Amino acid sequence: MSEPDKQVIRQKIVGTLVRHARQVAGRSQRELAASLHVSTYRFRQFEYGERDMQLPQLETVSELCGVPLGYFFDESASPANQEIEILQTDKPRLQRKIVGALIRQARLDANQTQKACAEKLGISSRRFAQYEYGQAEIPPAELEMLAAFLGVEPGDLQA
Repeated sequence: MSEPDKQVIRQKIVGTLVRHARQVAGRSQRELAASLHVSTYRFRQFEYGERDMQLPQLETVSELCGVPLGYFFDESASPANQEIEILQTDKPRLQRKIVGALIRQARLDANQTQKACAEKLGISSRRFAQYEYGQAEIPPAELEMLAAFLGVEPGDLQA
């Protein structure tokens, strides 16, 4: 896996951890966004891993949510001496987001459009965009066809 791929995945993981810490602390997106001097929309992008947070921003979230800064980097760190795990309901969504990011990167590397990929799979461009944005899970048969079309191994498109 390339470094940019690893960075995208790490960004998604940090976003999920930020959202979970915020929810456990009972804080709102609006409240934390105001503390970071960003819009609620921007904060939502952080939580969904669409934008990378800077270290000072993570430190602020850490303080406001009562979690050690290491929580965002070390699985053994926990808030208030309780083990934090990513919510089970977040895992499938996070996995779809990661797969979508890998698909998008492979498509861009192959210099293909969403429309061309959708046509190859026999689906709408809208449906293909849902795969790329992690809003829908791509069926294994379509994943294999897409991998062949983009010139990558199917495993390269899986989390």
